[in-house]
Amino acid sequence: MSAVIRWIALRIRAGAVLPWIVLGIGLAASGVGWMMLRDNIENVAEERFDHQATEATQVIERRVLSYAEVLFGARALFATRDRVSRLEFHRFVESLDLKSRFPGFDQINYSAYVRPGEKERFVQSVRRDTSLDPSGYPQFSIKPPGERPGYYVLVYLEPMAGFESAFGLDIGANPALGPSQQAMAAVQQSGRDTGTLTASGLPIPVKTASREYVGLGMRLPVYRKDAPLDTVEQRRAAYLGSVGAGFNVESLLSGVLEEKTTRYMRFRVYGPAVEGRATSPSGRERLLFDSNQLTHASVRQPGGNDPASAFARVMPMEIAGRTWEVRFSAGKDAVIDPLDRLMPAVVAVAGALSSLLLFGVLSFLSSSRNRALALAGKMTRTLRESEERFRLIAENASDLITVIDTKGTRVYANPAYGKLFGDARSLIGSDMAEYIHPDDQGKVRESFLETLSDGHTRHSVFRFLLPDGEVRYIESYRSAVLDAQERVEFVVAVARDVTERRRTEEALRARDVQLQEAQGVANLGSWEWDLRTNSRTWSDQLSRIFGLRPGQMPSTFDGFYPLVHAEDRERTAHLAREALRSGKSYENQFRIVRPDGTVRTVHNQARVDRDESGKPVRVIGVCQDITERKLAEEQARVSQERFRMMVENVRDYAIYMLDMKGYITSWNLGAERIFGYLADEIIGKHYSRFFLSDHATRGDPGIQLQFASIQGRYESEGWRMRKNGAQFWAHVILTPLLDEAGKLRGFSEIVHDITERKRAEEDLHSYADRLKTTSRRLVEVQESERRMLATELHDRVGQNLTALGINLSIVAGGMPAGAKPELAARLEDCNSLVEGTVDAMRDVMAELRPHALDDYGLPAALRSLATGFSRRTGIHVAFEKEGRGADLPKPVDLAMFRIAQEALNNVAKHANAQRVEIAIRRKNGHAVLSVSDDGVGFDPQRLDGPRAEAGWGLLIMRERAEAVGAHFTLKAGPNNGTQVLVEYNA
Repeated sequence: MSAVIRWIALRIRAGAVLPWIVLGIGLAASGVGWMMLRDNIENVAEERFDHQATEATQVIERRVLSYAEVLFGARALFATRDRVSRLEFHRFVESLDLKSRFPGFDQINYSAYVRPGEKERFVQSVRRDTSLDPSGYPQFSIKPPGERPGYYVLVYLEPMAGFESAFGLDIGANPALGPSQQAMAAVQQSGRDTGTLTASGLPIPVKTASREYVGLGMRLPVYRKDAPLDTVEQRRAAYLGSVGAGFNVESLLSGVLEEKTTRYMRFRVYGPAVEGRATSPSGRERLLFDSNQLTHASVRQPGGNDPASAFARVMPMEIAGRTWEVRFSAGKDAVIDPLDRLMPAVVAVAGALSSLLLFGVLSFLSSSRNRALALAGKMTRTLRESEERFRLIAENASDLITVIDTKGTRVYANPAYGKLFGDARSLIGSDMAEYIHPDDQGKVRESFLETLSDGHTRHSVFRFLLPDGEVRYIESYRSAVLDAQERVEFVVAVARDVTERRRTEEALRARDVQLQEAQGVANLGSWEWDLRTNSRTWSDQLSRIFGLRPGQMPSTFDGFYPLVHAEDRERTAHLAREALRSGKSYENQFRIVRPDGTVRTVHNQARVDRDESGKPVRVIGVCQDITERKLAEEQARVSQERFRMMVENVRDYAIYMLDMKGYITSWNLGAERIFGYLADEIIGKHYSRFFLSDHATRGDPGIQLQFASIQGRYESEGWRMRKNGAQFWAHVILTPLLDEAGKLRGFSEIVHDITERKRAEEDLHSYADRLKTTSRRLVEVQESERRMLATELHDRVGQNLTALGINLSIVAGGMPAGAKPELAARLEDCNSLVEGTVDAMRDVMAELRPHALDDYGLPAALRSLATGFSRRTGIHVAFEKEGRGADLPKPVDLAMFRIAQEALNNVAKHANAQRVEIAIRRKNGHAVLSVSDDGVGFDPQRLDGPRAEAGWGLLIMRERAEAVGAHFTLKAGPNNGTQVLVEYNA
């Protein structure tokens, strides 16, 4: 204080120039302050504008993507079925509850891809579709008419009402899109080829019976179930169509910005640029939405097109593989608060007034030197008195007071330091950073140096590390003491030990965080009603439950009731009044209506607190959102009721429940029809009465229950007994029932009477056995006929041809040398014909009954067959023999030879092969015949057209193998050749 007085006296002696210097500096500082504050306010407003634009963009993007998830659900519906009917699609969309859960949706549709050759058949199938409308759709046709390479026809629309004009529309040739038709067709083809979600971003004009608006479409391709989709060609081959959704852009984007924000901020959504479609610099043809549609008035943009008078941002969004744009704009005057706009001027005026005031004070001081000197003397005396009072206060203060010189050395410490360090005098002469925690020394020194530099008071919080290792938190204020030259001479630090306060605050913050987290996890909010002030306080979680923002919570208890559903309001108020009257705790459930119209169900519990006189002073309560639990309970109840009705009315299956010991607890109509027992007769009886007596005696009922409880399921077929003693063949499925903890609580059993199917199977097996016997007999008869025919050819025709050949040789040898040469030539031709006929007859005999098979066995016969086949066809045949096991039965040898013979015939007719391999391996009565080729191969599942004859040959080979007890295997594939395997085990 004495330094200040000396400074004033010095300035008085300086004369009258100083006031004018101070006035100039003050006015200049006011101008600079005005400019800086103006720029700062504008920067803050721009940051707020950017934040609002970013939040709005994120809201739009989340809404669009959440709606897109519905399309993936629709595609999953098609992916799990071979065909989705119109009724199934209708039920699926109806279950989504679009109006309440997805208000932006106008409708969800399915577009079938129709190839030109399938157009007429497709139109007729839609006209005959009565799955949803019994009258079908006799007027259905593809719009617009005309022939195109392909049609993307809207065939399923939900809801149909209001969109009848779109039924049958080819969205790849929508005339309403005008020049954008080709772009829309390109989008369809892109979605088909990539398999990804597509959104063209083209504004689609939509007209219904009640209004016209701009719509937006998104589509997701649908492919045939289980089809490969790795390449573009595979996806095109498997393409069935696409599921799509139409959005009302205005409904989708309503509420993106708060109502007060939309009054000054405008945003426009632009779709992505589409290849092949010209766009203007303004992008108007891509404009999907303008927020002026919501306010029904244009947001004023001051300054015309001057960018300096408005904020503007373009925010990109990545949706469905395309980049969209959201363009935000707002006038600066609208964003900046009026008070903020006035603030720079206020500061400038205040600075000017302050400068003038200081100018007047200094002028007055300059003209009143004598009075100032007298005043300085008086202030000096006062200062001495103040210093003495300061010493007394410092010595007796509980706060920590120390004086530090400019070198950072303590020159004074009051006795309060002794409570922490034992003796306060020991601190005098020590460094200011001594006993300060090492982690805090840096910031304390920095604060000290800043105070030395500018003389300003500094506030800081740091830690003392006491000699015994204890850490104490200290809150300190440092002020500068100036000398006569206005230089810092000392720094006075006044500090206070805030360790206990800090610990208490941290504990309170931790408990508050825990409470908030617990309330968030439990979806539970707390409230308090002060009856003395009629004020009500809510927790943050309770505000979220009621859908309120901070500042919207009602301040009084009566202000709460408008949030309660009208039908529950009186009951809720009555319970509160009754609780106040009786002083008892109470709980109730009621519905609330959020500001957005959403109805939620909450469970409330409250306790009334009273003062010493028994008068109610406060009500404390908790409120939990139980909407999901109520919905789950209702759905479970409906599901259980539906399941009960279904089970009780099923007549082809007996469905009943058992307790853990096998006693019957429920009985449906199917069980009554199959077993003959009424529910009153059988419930409470053991289910072992359905078993044959010997099966029940050996413990089959208990074994089946035990097996089901261990394995999780028991399934079998066997005999069961009706009430009248009749037996029937049953298919049984026994399943354990578990409670929520996974503990067994009983069983369910489903019984199906399959007696008729069992009889049919037995008849079929009997027929198959007879067919095999007949086939085997036919083969034996065929071979017998072949043997007899070969013998006849050898014994009769062969001998005659041999004799004829001998006679022709005798005639030719007996002719005179001068005979006619043409006659000799004729005889030579006749002899050649006889020899050729004999060779052909031998080939036929070998085909009918190869003598090598009878004389030398199967390997020799196969080798001869290979040689002859190669000679006739020119196809190289390699033969391999392995093993020298015992000879096989003659029927087996003959069957293998005939199979090899048939396989070679198929090679010659169909395989287009260059090489054939025949291998026979025998060992200890086991034989394997293999015939393989390197031909074109074939698909065994598609034996039609030119391959039909080969199919009959394969059937004959299989029957020959099975007739002798051998196993026949065919390995074939397109362009992989063919292999025939016959395995025989003695």
